[in-house]
Amino acid sequence: MENKSQNETEATQSVFGAHAFCDAGGKCCADGPIEEISMIMRTLEPGQTLEVRATHVSVMADLGPWTRLTGNEIVKQENDRYLLRRGG
Repeated sequence: MENKSQNETEATQSVFGAHAFCDAGGKCCADGPIEEISMIMRTLEPGQTLEVRATHVSVMADLGPWTRLTGNEIVKQENDRYLLRRGG
C-alpha cells in the first residue's frame, strides 16, 4: 500500500472544508473545467460550497464571469484553491 504525502492528499481534497470538491488540476478552460464545476454546483443546495483546485490561469479568468452569470460567488481564493458558494 502506497502512502500519500500531505501535499498529495491536499491536492485531492478540500482544505477549506467545502461541501464538495473539484480537482481541475492543470486543465485549461478549453478542456472543460467550467462545465465540470457547473455540473457539481447544480447538485448543491443554495448556500453550500464547492472548493475548486485549478492550476491553469485561464480558469480564474473564467470563474469570475461565470459566477456573475450564474448567481454564484467566489468566497475565497488562496493560491490554486477557490471556494465557491452556490447562489439561490
